Amino acid sequence: MSVSQLEYDKSTHFYAEIMNSFKMDFSFYEDLIETLKPKSILEIGCGMGRLFPIFMKQAEEITGIDLSDEMISKARNYYASQKNVKVNFFQADMCSFQLNKKYDLVVFALSVLKHLKTDVERFRALENAKAHLSDDGFIVLDHTPFLYTSKSTNWIDAKNSLVATWLSDPSILDGYQWKKVVEGNLDILQWRYNDSGETEFETKFTTYRYDIDTLLKHFNQLNLNHECILTEWGCNGLTNKGKRFIGLVSHPNKYIPVQEIRAKVLKRNERLCSDNELYKDIF
Repeated sequence: MSVSQLEYDKSTHFYAEIMNSFKMDFSFYEDLIETLKPKSILEIGCGMGRLFPIFMKQAEEITGIDLSDEMISKARNYYASQKNVKVNFFQADMCSFQLNKKYDLVVFALSVLKHLKTDVERFRALENAKAHLSDDGFIVLDHTPFLYTSKSTNWIDAKNSLVATWLSDPSILDGYQWKKVVEGNLDILQWRYNDSGETEFETKFTTYRYDIDTLLKHFNQLNLNHECILTEWGCNGLTNKGKRFIGLVSHPNKYIPVQEIRAKVLKRNERLCSDNELYKDIF
């Protein structure tokens, strides 16, 4: 069992309560789905299907794969009553899964490729995504080299941090804290529930630095066309100052509707950021 699989199997309660409440990227995916109108969607590293309600607005078939048995089990239970859209979940490795189907949209959300330790594994995952992409389809990828911030931190109260802006109800963060450990290529995110000085719950997510330059090099090696749409979530991402690659990838010579999606982002006028070194004053 890999480190990522073990950690996520142990943290399903936290994932359901906190991670599934993150909504900072919802508007982007709503605009994307409205623009592309995909009929079939594959999400790689889907967790419990956080984005599936958005996908259901257009898609007729949605498939999610994840390495964690626990995540997949909870996702299946949650969407078991869904009748209007065909929904499937599979426990699988993103580097080697084979579904014998091609999709209009393949999704890598929330820097999921950072859970892979080596460039060889990341390349294989992208290669596998390409193999499951229809001729007219797109891969959408939201990626940052570091989670939250690129430096190690002490424990930070989540409700007083940028994370609070990612939820519609920040009060669910009461008692929760997070901490970063950055050592070489290791990028470890820790969360805990610490009420009245006593830690009742603690979990961690071990990820690995994956620079955007390397990601773009992998696209080129796979002969994939790519366009960066945003560098942060919301209107902040319309500048080149952000730390993310939020963009679309396709087969060569296919038009990518960058301006159409950016226009929708501008119209919403949401001011969301991700990991823009906003915690530098507390290190």
